[in-house]
Amino acid sequence: MSNKNSINIRISADELQGFCQKLLKRSRDISKTHDALMTLESFISIFGHPSQGTEEYQIIENTIHKITEYSREKLLKKYTLDLIAALKQCNASAIAAIHTPLPRNDFYQILQTAIEALSDDDIRLVMIWSANWIEEATRLAQEASDDSDDMDFNKADIPIEEFQAISDISRVLNPET
Repeated sequence: MSNKNSINIRISADELQGFCQKLLKRSRDISKTHDALMTLESFISIFGHPSQGTEEYQIIENTIHKITEYSREKLLKKYTLDLIAALKQCNASAIAAIHTPLPRNDFYQILQTAIEALSDDDIRLVMIWSANWIEEATRLAQEASDDSDDMDFNKADIPIEEFQAISDISRVLNPET
């Protein structure tokens, strides 16, 4: 049964590989490129559904999966370098910008890599800074709250994304607190 308002799209693994390689090569923002590749992977999965189970579909699926994994690794490397710089600067908003879009496991993975790249002095600085930052943010959020058992980050003018990001860093660097 054919629908007048539809088209058939044919994709070969070689053409897909070439297209994605050009996309990656021309990329100025690996985050946007990775998102585009993830969208393409979803598109293939959804609209290739009638072909699923065929050898050809499996080849295409494996090809796009390898490419998206490659772009994910490039993205995590970029985030790691950005995190190293943000940690050295004790920049809460830059840290939150890295933390927010990542799944927690990915953030912990790049945090571990970043910590390994920091000097002992940098690590001590971030340990002290993150513990103090959390303590101060918690105090301000409790003072801003109408209920003494709650915290109101909004009224305290503390972005919750920053609190969550610095909390995760503090948990790793200051596990005893």
